Amino acid sequence: MSQTLKPTTDLANRIALVYPSLSDAHRRTADYVLRNPLDTATMTIEGLARRSDTSTATVTRFVRALGYSSYGEFRGALSSALKLAMAPVAGLAGARAAAGSTFATIVAALKDQTANLEETIATLDERVCARVIEALLQARRIFIVGSGASHHVAAYLEDGLALYLDTNVIFAASRGGPEHAIRLMMSAGPGDLVLAISMPRYSRRTLDLTALAKKHGALVLALTDAPTSPLARIADMTLFAPARNRMLPNSPSATFALADAIITAVARERPDAVEALKELSESLLWTFHE
Repeated sequence: MSQTLKPTTDLANRIALVYPSLSDAHRRTADYVLRNPLDTATMTIEGLARRSDTSTATVTRFVRALGYSSYGEFRGALSSALKLAMAPVAGLAGARAAAGSTFATIVAALKDQTANLEETIATLDERVCARVIEALLQARRIFIVGSGASHHVAAYLEDGLALYLDTNVIFAASRGGPEHAIRLMMSAGPGDLVLAISMPRYSRRTLDLTALAKKHGALVLALTDAPTSPLARIADMTLFAPARNRMLPNSPSATFALADAIITAVARERPDAVEALKELSESLLWTFHE
């Protein structure tokens, strides 16, 4: 069975964006591409027209509706999407074929994460860090957005920031479904801050929610892996944490460490942080096990 095109790829997102306005013939082409990306990547335009029961003229208009100038450019984008989607499979297969023990695999994975963390530290800018903490301390409300592996980082930030900030900290994508998250982002405005987290393969949902909030005047702080990230292009401030893993799609370890550092810095800057933590500890006294 052919592997369907993942909704996180740019090509799939382009198709989703224009799909409601497509003609029936264009939808047949879109449906075939989404269900059979591996086959489509090797087809000529005549082959795709034949398999989708359309015409070469229809296929040409379809790829132009997606924003591509030619069928060749469309097929190149499809090949790139497949390469991105299959990279973890290839990495895992290569690692399993290579000589080495289970212990060596664990050590190598930890070394990869050490490298990610060292690069995170190296890319920090003191002025940006100061601006980030000041923005968190002064925000009227903080909306946190993240999905996939970033969802867990977002949940960690929600718990940590809510402990040390008086402002309302809201994990926008954690409950209530996409409609609820959209309503929250539409309510964001000047004085609010959106803390968005995204690692490869980047979440279209996170990007769309963040862009919506920024459109309404919210300040955007991004935690992402590199300046080439689409989230970095939306953000007003960005902190980078590489997420490379030789076998998996991404690794959130450096992003978790960066989130922990942000919470630590916020706690240090808040004058009554000690009292807040003391009150919480006293309240939870009998729930701890020594």
